[in-house]
This record gives sequence, structure tokens and C-alpha cells, in this order.
Amino acid sequence: MAREAERAREVLVGILERMGIDATIDVREEGERTLLDIHGPEAGLVIGKKGQTLEALQYLVSKVVHRDEPEGFHPIVVDSEGYRARREATLVDMAKRLGEKAVRTRTTITMNPMSPHDRRIIHITLDKVPGVTTRSEGEGIFRRLLIVPAPDKV
Repeated sequence: MAREAERAREVLVGILERMGIDATIDVREEGERTLLDIHGPEAGLVIGKKGQTLEALQYLVSKVVHRDEPEGFHPIVVDSEGYRARREATLVDMAKRLGEKAVRTRTTITMNPMSPHDRRIIHITLDKVPGVTTRSEGEGIFRRLLIVPAPDKV
């Protein structure tokens, strides 16, 4: 295991211990990124509402590991029991349903605010769908995604 991946695991273990969470961490190198997958009876606690706790853990681990590397580092992804894959599948399904609804009703659909990562999944999914386009509106935590009918888009 690369030094960076082992350091990331150590940092995450330390944070989880301080949170009082009993879990094990599997580390995998996937191309350019390091994946830390949390397992255990309390692993669900680290997900948080719509993955917010996972995002915060990922941010902290990445900041600590890359503290002395201003650029040129590999991304670190923190997951728990396959949550990220399930969330992505849910977002893709929702995007397709809402895209079809926007085309069928010819109305713009405004989604609730969501993380940049979640918005990106929906943008990418609907980019391939004819008759609909997407755009983001708003600032910061209030940024929303709009699904707009686009009859000219093939």
C-alpha cells in the first residue's frame, strides 16, 4: 500500500476513534484515487444525512494527508458500506424520471439544494437525454439544479 493511502487510513482511524465509532477500514487504490471503505456495526453512523458526514470526513482526511502538498495529489474517497454507489444509482434513477417528466409536461423542474457531487451526477446523466437540459442556480448551500425542457436538443 502506498504511503499516502496508509497515512489516509491512519488519519481516518484516529477520527473514528475520537467519534467513538467501532469500525474497520478497507483501503483500495483505484487508478488515480485512494478509496477508504468503512465497515462495521456502526458504519451507518458515518454516512449522515444524504452523505454529509461522509463528505466532511473525506474533506478532513484529504486536508490532513495533503497538508504539505499544495498540488499534484491523488483524490481520497471515503465511503461506508457501499453508500456512494447506492446514492449514485438513486440519483441517476431520479434524474431520468424527472427528465422524462420535464419533457412530458414541458415545464422546468427545480430540485432541492444538493451537494456539488450530487448535482454533477444529475448533470452528467441528463446530458445524454434528448429533449432536456440542466443548469444550476443560486449560491453555496442554496444552489439548486434546474431540469429544463429543450425540444431542440437531440
